[in-house]
Parts: sequence; structure tokens; C-alpha cells
Amino acid sequence: MEPATGICPGNLSRRIRRLAWALLSAVLVTGIPAVQAKPAPTPAQLWNRILPHRLAYIQIGHSGPVIYDFQDPDCPPCHALYKSEMPLVRAHRLTVRYVPVAFLTKASAAEAAAWLQAPDPQQALEHFETRIGAALRKQNFRSMPQAAPTRRTRRALKHNLRMMEQLGFEGTPAILYFLRNGRIGAFPGYVSEKELAARLPRMKP
Repeated sequence: MEPATGICPGNLSRRIRRLAWALLSAVLVTGIPAVQAKPAPTPAQLWNRILPHRLAYIQIGHSGPVIYDFQDPDCPPCHALYKSEMPLVRAHRLTVRYVPVAFLTKASAAEAAAWLQAPDPQQALEHFETRIGAALRKQNFRSMPQAAPTRRTRRALKHNLRMMEQLGFEGTPAILYFLRNGRIGAFPGYVSEKELAARLPRMKP
């Protein structure tokens, strides 16, 4: 994992952080199972079986490599990263699975619920992105789309956050991608469109 820049910090405990780093270094990057009662999942199992079925996400794009992008609705670097990703998505070079978490503000959960519970979650997320800039500048989120989180949504948001922490991330945005060599790559924080495009050849389509 690379050094974090442009990141909204979470509240990861020191104990969880140590366990998460051990998991990330032993399983995701090297592919060597961690020492535990049950065999740790291989990177391929994690990517193909666990992440797609255990995370609640909103997918934008259907071409190119897939990345998972953990985002809090009220995280400024997350929205800067969204702007970096969209040109690559529109060029059919990238598919992004946005994984909402909610820990930064009191409004985060209701805003994430507005995404997940919408009839068209992709459209809801894209509409949110057109309005969040002004809200962040004013630090006033009352005009942002919100919804009362259902029990299912609350569970999904808590699970997404727990998975993010277990993967070693300490804040948002946080990105996972699958490499051509069969390993999983990860980087926390904001990256520019140019930096993201430079990583694409290393990612498995």
C-alpha cells in the first residue's frame, strides 16, 4: 500500500490497524495466507467471491479494469477522486464500484442511504456529485439528498466500513484493484486522472 495523500481519516483502533496491516501484507499483496485457524482467502478468492457479494456498492461503467472505491459522502478528497475517475469511465477504460461508508459527519449515513435506497442508485450518486461541491464549500449539507436509512442499509454501511478497516484502510477515499500478476493492489487517498490512468496497464481487465 502506498502513502496516503488527500484522505479523510477514520477512527481505526490501534489493534484493528495492526490486524489489518497483517492481513493486507500477508494476504492481499503477497498472497501468502496469514497464520490462523482457517485458511485465509487467496487474492483471487477475495476479488471474485468475497468483495462482489459482501459489499454494498454502486457500479458506474462496464468496460476496462474494475476498481473498488470506498467513499464517505461528505469526504472532499472522495469527490475530487470521482472527478479523476469519470473521464476514464466515459472513455470505456475503467469501471468503478463505489462502496459507501458513513463516519465523517452526522449527515453521512442519510446521504449514503439516499444513494443505496434510490430506484436508480447510479443516477442518485451522479446527481449528488453535481451538488456536493457547493455544500462542502459552505459546510452546509442540509440541502443534500438524504433518506432515512433502513435496517438493511444500516447493516450494509457498517459492513462496508468494517471491510474497509479490515483491508487496512484508515480513511477515505480508498481504492482496491486486481493486478495482472494475480495480486491485489491498494492505495488510499486522492490520485489524479493522470496518475490513475498510468496504473491501468498493471490492472487486470
